[in-house]
Amino acid sequence: MSIKSILLRPALSLLLLTTSLQAALAAELIVGDQSYGARTVMEAAGVLDDLPYTLEWKQFTAGSPVAEALNAGSLDVGLLGDAPVLFLGALGAPIKVVGVSRQNLAGVAIVVGKDSTIQSVADLKGKRVAIWKGSWSQQLMLTALDKAGIARDAVEYRYLSALDASHALDGGSVDAIATWDPYVIQQERQGSRVIITAQNLIPAQSFIVANDRSIKDKRELISDFIQRLQKARAWSVASKRNTDTYANAWAVLSKADPEVARRWFERSATVVLPITPQVISQAQQTIDFFNDAGLTKSYPAGTVFDDSFASAFKAVEQAPAQAAR
Repeated sequence: MSIKSILLRPALSLLLLTTSLQAALAAELIVGDQSYGARTVMEAAGVLDDLPYTLEWKQFTAGSPVAEALNAGSLDVGLLGDAPVLFLGALGAPIKVVGVSRQNLAGVAIVVGKDSTIQSVADLKGKRVAIWKGSWSQQLMLTALDKAGIARDAVEYRYLSALDASHALDGGSVDAIATWDPYVIQQERQGSRVIITAQNLIPAQSFIVANDRSIKDKRELISDFIQRLQKARAWSVASKRNTDTYANAWAVLSKADPEVARRWFERSATVVLPITPQVISQAQQTIDFFNDAGLTKSYPAGTVFDDSFASAFKAVEQAPAQAAR
């Protein structure tokens, strides 16, 4: 080796190190969140304090636009419920589920007004019910009717968003709504009653989803984000104090009632978990339901899952959500 080569080696090493650092600093992960849910819990838990890359949050008010943004490639990662993802999966969209969020399914329920004579699902026959197509709401209502032996066309449907459905129940224009927290909790605080929950009826899963290109180009960043989100969710259910801290921070950002937020997060006890055969099996259940309802075609659920991020999930001790039982 020449003297010139020896002298050049430190300079080359420094150049490579500088280039590597610049690449790390320039790295960016764009995440689609819903109503500050993930951003707030991660900030409250302090898991973003030493972030070695730029994290850009984009906020949405529903899951469908998150799924569309992932499909279009304007998001690297998105956090949303199962239905929009599984609908796009039927179309061969370039997205994959890389992780799962589980919550207590007591917060997904059919609710009636406080003065209602309705006591059970069987009593819904001939009543006006509000649901939202292609969501947990529709899946819960129709599945509950099926289990109770009530024909699906024996009730009168109003197709309303969760917010509008809640207002409709308040105003008496519908007799029951199928909805989820925080709307269930808001109704309960007004004296409304839950007649059945999603437990043992529907999976009501939520997914961590990544764009295919991002999986290829930003795998390390996605893995790191998953670990931090899992750690934050574990922190949020570790103690009442942590749950309250999260709820108060979220209430400030979303301009919501802190007490509703506290009850919501305490009940939901959301945890982040890796993909398992049960997760895929339950996704197939949802696909088959919406296929039967004429909203999507049936296809193998496994095609929309990527379990190669399993090693990103640390063995963090977590309180199991009721949904996972």
